[in-house]
Amino acid sequence: MMYRAFIFVLIVSTITPLIVIAQTATTTFRLSICGNSLVDDGEQCDVPGETGVYSQTITGRQCTAACFFGPYCGDGILQSPQGEECDDGNNDDGDFCSAICKIEPAGSGGGGSSGGGSGGGGGRDRELPDTQVNISGRAYPSRTINFILDGDDVGSAQANSTGVFQFTTDWQPGTATLGLWATDFSGTRSITFNNTFDITQGAVTNLNEIILPPTVKVSNANFSPGAVLTVSGQSVPNATINLYIDKNNTPVATGQAGSNGQWSIQYDTARLSNKEYALRAKSVSGTPPLTTQSSFSSAVQLFAGVPGRSSTPSDLNRDTRINLIDFSILIFWWQTNGGDSNPPADINGNARVGLEDFSILLFNWTG
Repeated sequence: MMYRAFIFVLIVSTITPLIVIAQTATTTFRLSICGNSLVDDGEQCDVPGETGVYSQTITGRQCTAACFFGPYCGDGILQSPQGEECDDGNNDDGDFCSAICKIEPAGSGGGGSSGGGSGGGGGRDRELPDTQVNISGRAYPSRTINFILDGDDVGSAQANSTGVFQFTTDWQPGTATLGLWATDFSGTRSITFNNTFDITQGAVTNLNEIILPPTVKVSNANFSPGAVLTVSGQSVPNATINLYIDKNNTPVATGQAGSNGQWSIQYDTARLSNKEYALRAKSVSGTPPLTTQSSFSSAVQLFAGVPGRSSTPSDLNRDTRINLIDFSILIFWWQTNGGDSNPPADINGNARVGLEDFSILLFNWTG
């Protein structure tokens, strides 16, 4: 069943005549109804029946059930799942990003078609604009977010009190892998969240709505089944935190983060048997059906009734160093889900061992 939101804006004003005899109060109502085929205050569109599916053009964009435009080529947001290679905010050819959001070769945009002056071939007579990457999203309130492009540290930005951050940097065109990470209020480091995308020459490539997964730590990694563990960390503010064991998709425990993103869950391990486990977390923000879920956090190793010592995610052979041995293990599982490697060769937890995991391993390299 779909519920429509009724938004009433009350404006009260007082009208006073030149000769004050009495005061007359007037009340004006402006009614905003999503679904009445009128674009009211606070709405971008209002087309009953449209579902907000992806459009390859601005003119063909669709309206969602919440009266906001769905994704489309020309909205300035890179929609990689829909096959976009770039999005410069228009549907024009000849500006390095085509009308259908595909990268155009450097020589295809603008300029004259034949020689522009003595001794010179054709080409453009204007300087190319900067090639930039603009990154925005939500993380831990008031914490520093660190950014890595193709294994290079390119800078940092501080999230505001609501967890929102934004960062812009120049970078060369082509395929790139972005990594970002932060430490929480207690110094626990997050997973290095990775995303591979294409950077358009002479344009701004936008990566928006990134959600940094929560940090996770446990009160005691070595315990007997039946013990109650305190699992805590930090996430985006006011999110629901779900805990998962190994690669199961059903949460084993749930908690709530506060406005500062801090959370703590008491996890009863009575259902665990004697073995080693991997504990991970996700955050879920918003109100159904409009919710946003993060990727998995880094994995915390649990030793239920068995001896063990935790290792860092990139230390795939547990020798406290990250070197060619770990690289060899990563290559063995390349382009698989990581099988039963322990710690997981799928370092970033996206069910595929690839460039993102390689980038994380290189960043943590000790030699």
